[in-house]
Amino acid sequence: MDNMSPEERDAPIYSTFGELFNKGFSLDTTTWVFVLGIHIAAVVLGIWAIFAAPGDWGLVAGVWALAHLVIGSLSTTVYSHRLITHNATKKVSLPVHLFFCVFGQILSVQGSVRRWSSNHVLHHGVDRHGKKEIDPYSATWFPDAVRNFLWSHTLAHLFNHPVSEEYQRAHDAKRHEVIMWQDKHYGLLTTFWVFLFPMGLGYALGGWIGFFALMAGSMVGSVLVQHNTWTVNSVTHMWGWTKGLRSSAVNNYIWLGPLGEGNHHGDHHDFPRDYRNGFGWSGWALDPTRYAILLLRALRLVGPLNRASKREEAEIHASRKLANLQARSKLCAEASELYQQFEARALELRKEWLEAVSRWESLHKESKLMQQATARRDEIAYEIRVAKAHVEARKEEFFAAVERLQAQIPAYAN
Repeated sequence: MDNMSPEERDAPIYSTFGELFNKGFSLDTTTWVFVLGIHIAAVVLGIWAIFAAPGDWGLVAGVWALAHLVIGSLSTTVYSHRLITHNATKKVSLPVHLFFCVFGQILSVQGSVRRWSSNHVLHHGVDRHGKKEIDPYSATWFPDAVRNFLWSHTLAHLFNHPVSEEYQRAHDAKRHEVIMWQDKHYGLLTTFWVFLFPMGLGYALGGWIGFFALMAGSMVGSVLVQHNTWTVNSVTHMWGWTKGLRSSAVNNYIWLGPLGEGNHHGDHHDFPRDYRNGFGWSGWALDPTRYAILLLRALRLVGPLNRASKREEAEIHASRKLANLQARSKLCAEASELYQQFEARALELRKEWLEAVSRWESLHKESKLMQQATARRDEIAYEIRVAKAHVEARKEEFFAAVERLQAQIPAYAN
């Protein structure tokens, strides 16, 4: 996998959807009928709520759909994705498990937490072993964008996938007892929260008009949260600005769906156990899910959070810069020696940058341990400022060296 180029990694493995049936795929009748049914219901009831619902019931339906969308999406991003699948913390309290498993995650209408997590483990596993054929919702299976989008965004969820050793191991993995309980009773919980509860509450508040209004909100909310989450499978692996190192994922810096999960998707794939979804200031600005996790931590409902160190972040950024050079044209023989000199200098500057980051990070930690010693703290504070300036200087030198190297390549290319 380490020697595989991005072109080799993302090369298509199927030509048409029809090939999938010959590879052991089959349509999941229960799932596709259910998904089709709630989409039809959402369209019909949504039109009724907008154009025909009497009084304020159309507004009630809209508020219900919005609440369903936010709760369902956050339950996926906070709980199913970061806390459970990627172990952003080693400790999740019982109240958190109960809230999301008994209620919140049901509104995402994407299968149980156990099943969702198993499929996502397989999705990330490809970054390590390169067996792209077992990625449940790969966006690089087909030679054209249309089929890749349709598959990764929706169709992948409507098929029974062939069972492999990796698939079996992921789906057999044991989770917290509340997650296992939810997996067993998922159908009943979905029936209650997505159908029976809004039906009953709506009828109690407004008779048949209330019944249809809250059902409209539930159906529209269900469809919105599904497509909101599915865009991470499709959009963030097909379009963006900064490519990740180990996957087809790319960073998107202006998109907030779902709730920040896709904005720094390349960063996420390069360091998935981080409770954050991206590095740098834009990671803070474009990651509402991070705030929810920090709130849970402040309330002591989850344990200490995992995150990439400053050195690990710098190493990822530096490696991306160097990886971009490998995609350039081959140089003629006369330029090889010059290229190697530039490359050696870039690698040396990369090492100096990473060492500077480590020095700054270690001083930052020491300052926290020395808060009672005022004199030493002031001394460390000064050293931290110097070390941080050193980090920025080494970083800029490295970036400048890479840019010079990139500028030399076209002049000497064959």
